[in-house]
Amino acid sequence: MSREYYLVTRDRPSARAFVRMLTEAAGHNLDIDGDFEDPDDYLNISSDDLWIEVEPPGHVEAIDLTDLDEDATLPQPDGEGCLWYAVANVPGGAPPISADIIWKAFLDLAQAYNGIAIDAQAHP
Repeated sequence: MSREYYLVTRDRPSARAFVRMLTEAAGHNLDIDGDFEDPDDYLNISSDDLWIEVEPPGHVEAIDLTDLDEDATLPQPDGEGCLWYAVANVPGGAPPISADIIWKAFLDLAQAYNGIAIDAQAHP
């Protein structure tokens, strides 16, 4: 079964910070295919023991994110009423450590960029 994680931030993480947090969480270099700057692209993140698909952060209206997790307190939106929203999917066939790595990276990014990380399976 696949797993999904969300990252919602007030400030958009940079590509460099995203790669750094993922690499630190994994403990080794990763292969990242895709364009982080294009919110319509998908990033395929892999290594010998890892497989994650990420939709890079896109600028969305905060009101559209209220159904993600009723217990979560979203960050304050920017002056346009928007937040940055990223989705990570760990496919069912991915090594189990993949979920731990993206969860840690999303938690670290949330802390650094004024946001929250949400485990979709923990709050169906």
